[in-house]
Amino acid sequence: MDYHPDTLGGVQTAVASLCRGLEGAGHRVTLFVAPMPGADAPVRDDLAAREIVELRPFAGIVVNGFAMVVPTARDNALIDAVFAARGPVDLVHTHTTYGVAIAGMKAARRHRIPLVHTAQSRDDSFIEHTSPAPYASALALRALHGRFVPHTLHMPHRAESRAARHAWWTIAGQAQASDRVIAPTRHFAAELLAHGLTKPLDVVSNGVDDELVESDSAAAYSERGEHDSLRLVWCGRLSREKRLLEAMEAVRGVPRCTLDIYGDGDLRSDAAALIAENGLADRITLHGSVTRREWLAAAATADALLFTSYGFDTQGMVLLEAVAVGLPIVHCDPVLRESVPEGAGRLTDGPSAVSISETLADLVAEPAALTKMRAALDGCGDTVRQSRQVAAVLDLYREATAPPTVDPPAVPRTLEEVPTAPGALPLVGHSLRALRDAPAFVTSLSELGPIVRIYFGRKTGYLLTTPDLVREIGLGDAEFNRDDLREAIEDVAGGSVNVLRGAEHKLRRRMIAPALRQSRLSEYTAAAADIAETWSAGLPGDTRVNLMDEAHGLILDTVSSTLFTADFSAEARRAIRDNVPWLLGQVILRTALPPQLRRLRVIANLRWRRKARHLRGVIGEVIAEYRRRDEDFNDVVSALIRHTDPETGARLSDEHIIDEAILMLAGGVGSMASLAGWLWHEVMLRPAVAERLYAELDAVVGSEPVRPAHLPALPYLKQVVAETLRFWGPWISASNADGEVTIGGLVIPPGSAVMFSPYMVQHDRRYFAHPDVFDPDRWSPQRAGEIDKKASLSFGVGRRRCLGDHFATLEIALASAALLARWRPTPDPDYVVRASNRDFVLSPSGLPVTLRPR
Repeated sequence: MDYHPDTLGGVQTAVASLCRGLEGAGHRVTLFVAPMPGADAPVRDDLAAREIVELRPFAGIVVNGFAMVVPTARDNALIDAVFAARGPVDLVHTHTTYGVAIAGMKAARRHRIPLVHTAQSRDDSFIEHTSPAPYASALALRALHGRFVPHTLHMPHRAESRAARHAWWTIAGQAQASDRVIAPTRHFAAELLAHGLTKPLDVVSNGVDDELVESDSAAAYSERGEHDSLRLVWCGRLSREKRLLEAMEAVRGVPRCTLDIYGDGDLRSDAAALIAENGLADRITLHGSVTRREWLAAAATADALLFTSYGFDTQGMVLLEAVAVGLPIVHCDPVLRESVPEGAGRLTDGPSAVSISETLADLVAEPAALTKMRAALDGCGDTVRQSRQVAAVLDLYREATAPPTVDPPAVPRTLEEVPTAPGALPLVGHSLRALRDAPAFVTSLSELGPIVRIYFGRKTGYLLTTPDLVREIGLGDAEFNRDDLREAIEDVAGGSVNVLRGAEHKLRRRMIAPALRQSRLSEYTAAAADIAETWSAGLPGDTRVNLMDEAHGLILDTVSSTLFTADFSAEARRAIRDNVPWLLGQVILRTALPPQLRRLRVIANLRWRRKARHLRGVIGEVIAEYRRRDEDFNDVVSALIRHTDPETGARLSDEHIIDEAILMLAGGVGSMASLAGWLWHEVMLRPAVAERLYAELDAVVGSEPVRPAHLPALPYLKQVVAETLRFWGPWISASNADGEVTIGGLVIPPGSAVMFSPYMVQHDRRYFAHPDVFDPDRWSPQRAGEIDKKASLSFGVGRRRCLGDHFATLEIALASAALLARWRPTPDPDYVVRASNRDFVLSPSGLPVTLRPR
């Protein structure tokens, strides 16, 4: 909600009432709001316990008395942190069209949580009443809103001003971006549909907080008596769209009429001046802001509510409150008759002060009319209580959160039936969109169908969105190649196993496998444990460090030490540290860009080739020395050099071994370091997870050095590693069809890219409950049976499955155990961790922390 709950307004009142109703029904509600005007930046402490979370104001800007919020990365990080601290979040419900609501919409999409939107805002009327330049203001609002929310609906032309039409793009656009829409009244629902809304729409009235409307109101009503004057009350924000001055002018024209005004706002000084200039102090009183209970007590003893809003309110909470306390209503807007019980109100002939005065004069002359209105209100109070409305809202929530009951869409039979992902640009296709925000891009595709067409430059790709289709190609007989990737990395590792095809690929996998057998893995993991323990012991306490830099260094040292243990390989390890991270950071960009654009990066290409030559040269010198000495150093290079394929008698050349060594190094820094970083990040975000890990490590490891033998006794750490692999799986994997490939009955033409996204599948609620909640317990023995194992795709499938998957999980576990057994990392509260897609596994942009000894 874009208003602080302590400010005055109908939306604030409606949302507060709904929150109390939901909490009364046993649900937990967290309210994200704009801060009070002039407030400092929000704090981040005790996120799990906070029920109201203030987002950051934008440059101190205040619009109509409310702090302006623009969705930023910092606010996104705060929302994500609250979601993480609170545990599973089932649904996001927005109520406005501005920055906080947009941030909520983006959070729902980011976490793949159902989004419900209640359309409360009449931006069109607000702008036309309050802006000195309505058209320019509405156009600017539409442009700013469209920067964050896609305006995908088709809006029919209607008889309305240009300013109103632009404003309706924000109203209807925000609703169209949600999964379900609520309108508080039938007339506003009709307006939404008339402006192009196609999303499911329900009419559910706002409600009055039950606790505020109790028997004392009925008692006050019974004490109303006959008076010589007509005692009116007016309540709302003192702003032009509420038409307070028109109400005061109308009362001025009826001598036997008084008006008590409750509320505050920009028109307070104008209202006070009107009272003073016309000598109305004995008839019109400005009470200022009061509590809701005080307002309802005043309403319960008045003769009628004067409600002068026209063309602005979608429903009007004050109208509902008047009904709740049995207060007759005088109103100007015919569409609001829907909220006024039959016979309980009087509609003026028009919105002008003169028309209002005429209606008030009639009521002064005919007091029996008020008696009839009060009689018409008997028994109506219960109909507007929040408890009557919350059941309908909860029913809608259940429908929104229920898993799909319809059969999934069938695989298209022809290429023409395959949907194309939106957002492609000339020349580059979807490349820029994917590079800009890979998680959002891939997770938006599953709802389009089981196969989705995407473009990278002039290359056509078909992305598979279901694990069954992914396994069909991974375990089938169709031949694929990775020529695009091979071309992109040709200077560095263009002959490595991950880009080979056919028989050559099968042979290389057979020849690499012995280096990763269980007998050798035990030696590698022992070395990895020693390196991790030495690394952890050398970290500086009570000092700010970047754990991502540390992760890259640790993983590179670990992988390079398992590759080369000989004492003459120090220069190679230095070259690896100096060159591999930068080279890896270029791979995604070189792969995603079309060759013609890639060639334009002249300086980057020169640096790429220079670093590749140096790295290959240094590693080649080490391999040559290994061959000269002809010893087994119990490392990967020794195993690769000494292995002979039993079926063919083939042996790996130096160039082949260089390719595979660089591939293993790239996998280390690109995948294992990133996954280790994400694990530490998730643990720091979640105190409950951290405390369980610390307790387990204290019980099993204690003050001893971490050893591989500890791992079987650390089941919760194993669950955290498994959940990290699921939560932060690779965002893309691609191969090219060597010939025609049939997938689910659809024939894919030769040369097409066939892709899948482990990240997307592993964040799909069809396969994982609450997929955007980091929940290590989903892997516990009690719950592991709920998981569809086919949907776990982080290490690939079939012939392309990563050969080093077991060692990778062991290394991440050892590194994490070594760090967390000794240290309690505290994240920098001012740093926003972003997901960088510089590799196939998303990487934390940084993890600045202070390490506290445990």
